[in-house]
Amino acid sequence: MHAASTFTRLQRRLRDRPLLADTLLAVVAAVGYLGFFSLSAAISPEVTLTWTQAGLMAVPFAAICLRRKWLWGGIILSLAVMSAAFLFEPLMGLAMDSGVGMFVLTYTAAAYLPLTRALVASAAIWVPVSLFVQSAAFRDGDHLTSTLVTILNLALAATVFWIGCVIRNRREHVVELSDRARLAEERQEALAAQAVADEQRRIARELHDVVAHHISVIGVMSEGAKRVLRTNPEAAEEALTTVNQTARTALREMRDILTVLRQGRDEGGSADLEPQPTVDSLRALVAQTKDAGLPVRYTVRGEEYPLPTGVSLAVYRIAQEALTNTIKHAGPQARAGIVVDYGEAEFRIAVGDSGHGAPVVSGFSGGHGLIGMRERATLYGGTLEAGPRPGGGYLVEARFPKNAHLQGVTR
Repeated sequence: MHAASTFTRLQRRLRDRPLLADTLLAVVAAVGYLGFFSLSAAISPEVTLTWTQAGLMAVPFAAICLRRKWLWGGIILSLAVMSAAFLFEPLMGLAMDSGVGMFVLTYTAAAYLPLTRALVASAAIWVPVSLFVQSAAFRDGDHLTSTLVTILNLALAATVFWIGCVIRNRREHVVELSDRARLAEERQEALAAQAVADEQRRIARELHDVVAHHISVIGVMSEGAKRVLRTNPEAAEEALTTVNQTARTALREMRDILTVLRQGRDEGGSADLEPQPTVDSLRALVAQTKDAGLPVRYTVRGEEYPLPTGVSLAVYRIAQEALTNTIKHAGPQARAGIVVDYGEAEFRIAVGDSGHGAPVVSGFSGGHGLIGMRERATLYGGTLEAGPRPGGGYLVEARFPKNAHLQGVTR
């Protein structure tokens, strides 16, 4: 385990320092090349290797040190060594020694440069080499050997170049896959964050609707109980009973919502929750509002048909918020009415009152409650209109198309 971590750290350091890594590669190649000749000298008495010859043989490998830091510098150095070997016959052995470095430079050009530039760099290496081999043939008269050497060099160079291209394509493919994975991860994180934000907004709307309605009822009933406490104790006791029941209901609904928030859907937990309110719960809402002292008339038009769960909950919350605003702003003598219309093309709910209504600010009345109602309606492809009525009072009207559940899914 320790050895593996040490090797990983060494590999990372060499990757961050290409000049050092290439220098080590050049040293290893030179030592291996010199070791081969030393072994040949030990086996065959005809082969000799002096320290001077060993030093000269190591010179061409210096070009490998520059292969990634300065590729063209390495090419120029290799060609300079080859030219010196051609001009000075005692150095002719350097021409063979520089061949290893030229193959390494060819691979580097193919592996790290674009295809066009890699071809230019490879041509800059092997065209002079081929000319050098053919010139040596004219000087020595051995044309067959020079031709075979040229063909062999070009074949090996083409093979090395192809390997470099394969490595470059693989590296680019890995980088592309890494970028795709990173983008996919970032997108997944963004979607997760958006889902969390949407869920938080939904819970905030639920809490607002629950708290606002029940607290409004509690406020009205407690104020009424205070006024008749001495003159009509029975009415005061009835009002306080309603306050108690309303408070318990509010706490239970808040606890249910917060339980869902804590558990989350991913945990697969199932809280012991009551069913979410629906259109069928409007009658109970009307009865509770009447107990709070606001006369409410409930009317159903058309032949009833089932609504999608989300639309049904949205309708209930819109009616609850509208009645809450009526209790707050309509005044003590106000009356309210709810009309539920099961139309053939759309479903409509209207909540109106005869009071003086909420104040109008910048052409739009109400606060976050009306904004939440509009969001609920829009979520399922519906529309919502809210504002003072011409003859007095306030009207909130929401309309949902019959295929609202499909629109809500595709939005």
